Amino acid sequence: MPDHSNVDADHVIASFIGDDAGPTLIVFGSLHGNEAAGAESLKRVAGEITERATQLKGRVYFLAGNTRALAAGVRFIDADLNRHWTGENVVRNLPDTAIPPQLSEDKEQAELLKILLPVLDSARDEVYALDLHSTSAQGVPFATVGDTLRNRAFAQKFPITVLLGIEEQLEGTLLEHLNNLGVVTLGFEGGQHYAESTVATHSALVTLALVHTGIAD
Repeated sequence: MPDHSNVDADHVIASFIGDDAGPTLIVFGSLHGNEAAGAESLKRVAGEITERATQLKGRVYFLAGNTRALAAGVRFIDADLNRHWTGENVVRNLPDTAIPPQLSEDKEQAELLKILLPVLDSARDEVYALDLHSTSAQGVPFATVGDTLRNRAFAQKFPITVLLGIEEQLEGTLLEHLNNLGVVTLGFEGGQHYAESTVATHSALVTLALVHTGIAD
């Protein structure tokens, strides 16, 4: 397998700022590198809204998750990035820390934190985060949420099945970390890896999220 550990990662697929006093929507695709549909769908939606960016009533950030694993076509390089968001790991990989990142996923996390922290610190309204995933086998798309009233209320705006309890069984997820910071979060399993239908389903969910957050009409 080629060495992707030193790839110059570029996580920002697109960002749009209409009214910077409005809500913020952050969408992550391909936090697992073998789930390429997430990042692909964000590129598609970005192309569709570019011409209307100034009309948005908030801020939108589309981010690729594990860029090195995505380039290699594997779930992760050294460690599962969606189990890597423990307090200890986050502190170790904060920007300007004296501890150089060791694992490939430490580098990914440090790069994402460098993007996320200013976005969260500058938010002047509600912040929402979506995490797009896919599965190896075919299945019906579904959402997962950390079981809070705010997360439930947001999830129920979408015409999708919502499963409760899964998030509580997983340690170190990105959405758990963001949820603890006060972000409204929603995880989504959109279908089978690499299927065109999964890209379409992800794209539809993100488009609806722009509406349900109040950022777009």
